[in-house]
Amino acid sequence: MEQFEVYYTTGEVKDGEPANAGLSAADLPRLERQVRETGVAYRVVEGLSQQEREEAYVSRAVRPSVSKRYRVRRVFGTNKYSGQYFGGAVPALVVLENGRPVDVYPHEEQDGTIVTIRDYLDRIGAGSDGADLARRMDALRARIGDVDISVRELIEDGRRF
Repeated sequence: MEQFEVYYTTGEVKDGEPANAGLSAADLPRLERQVRETGVAYRVVEGLSQQEREEAYVSRAVRPSVSKRYRVRRVFGTNKYSGQYFGGAVPALVVLENGRPVDVYPHEEQDGTIVTIRDYLDRIGAGSDGADLARRMDALRARIGDVDISVRELIEDGRRF
């Protein structure tokens, strides 16, 4: 079962940070609303101490970065102090499956591209307040007729309509 964890600290989000592109301190309530719109269970983790941030960074960000071969060290800190910005200056969205972290946003791909939280939410359709997605699903249901199956079961991972 997929879940999200959103890490941030109000008042610490750094505007102008490439990893925070499309996101500012004022956007945090909107970010939480967009995560809620995905329909995926989530929890918000706010106001961690520096030590708790670094522990969360190691347990939630490092593992998926190794398995998926992307970089998080300089996204959430520096070469010397990795993880110091995790959930503070740089909010984090952790994707969990069966309680284990499988992805973290933002992160830096091998080609140097930073994939932000906003990029991920836009890709899964959470940024459109659901109206566009609902309209497309209604059109599809009208074309294929009545189906006794949930929308979630109809859509395969990575598929776009």
